[in-house]
Amino acid sequence: MSNLLKMSFTTWTLEKFSARKFTLICLMALTAAGCASQQQQEKDDVNLKARARAHTDLGAVYFQQRQMEVALDEFTVATKIDPNFSLAYNGLGLVHAALGQDDIAEMNFKRAIQIEPNNSESRNNYGSFLCARNRIDESIKEFLAAVKNPLYGTPAMAYTNAGICSLRKQDSINAEIYFQRALQIEPLLNIAAYQLASIQFKRNDVVGAKSTLQNVMLGQPTPEMLWLAIQIERVLGAKDEEASYALELRRQYPDSEQAKLLRSGK
Repeated sequence: MSNLLKMSFTTWTLEKFSARKFTLICLMALTAAGCASQQQQEKDDVNLKARARAHTDLGAVYFQQRQMEVALDEFTVATKIDPNFSLAYNGLGLVHAALGQDDIAEMNFKRAIQIEPNNSESRNNYGSFLCARNRIDESIKEFLAAVKNPLYGTPAMAYTNAGICSLRKQDSINAEIYFQRALQIEPLLNIAAYQLASIQFKRNDVVGAKSTLQNVMLGQPTPEMLWLAIQIERVLGAKDEEASYALELRRQYPDSEQAKLLRSGK
């Protein structure tokens, strides 16, 4: 068998060899051209995404500054540069929601999620949009979808949002669970601690409420937090602590509703 193979190789003519060599060279050239073309396409795609991201980042800055018209322009430019850049649609959703254009806002939030289902930022923002419009169950679904992504940078905020939205339908049981999860991730998250302590205080778990609120009071407490702390210490009969929080409330937030309540003797 080996002799037959040897004979068949040695009977190739120069013409056949040259033709095969030429074909091989052509294939190599085509492959190289194809690779170069693919590399160029990938480079172009990266450039498009970078440009779309730059406009989206600018849009976010203008949105935070409440310059809605400029923000809208930047997000729109981003979608024209890269029609599949999900965060640009997320930005459009935020702007249109702020302008009261709910149908357009929802369409853009859904487009963002359709393009990138695992983008937790879009999920959280869409959930907040739904919660503000009393679409409670839909909103909580989005918040919980957001925290499923292990790469999400602020899952504690999504859990907190789920808790706040649960309270809107008087579901304090699930709200408490969500606030606890938020605090497990971010123990000094003021809003989650305040909401959880409020739930505990209302069900007469005053000691639990004090424990929940205690750590975050070392930072920059809000007037709501200080007022709750005053009520907790009053129930516990801790007059010195109550007086200390009352003094802080009057000093830091003299014009707040809570300070007015304090001055009225409540």
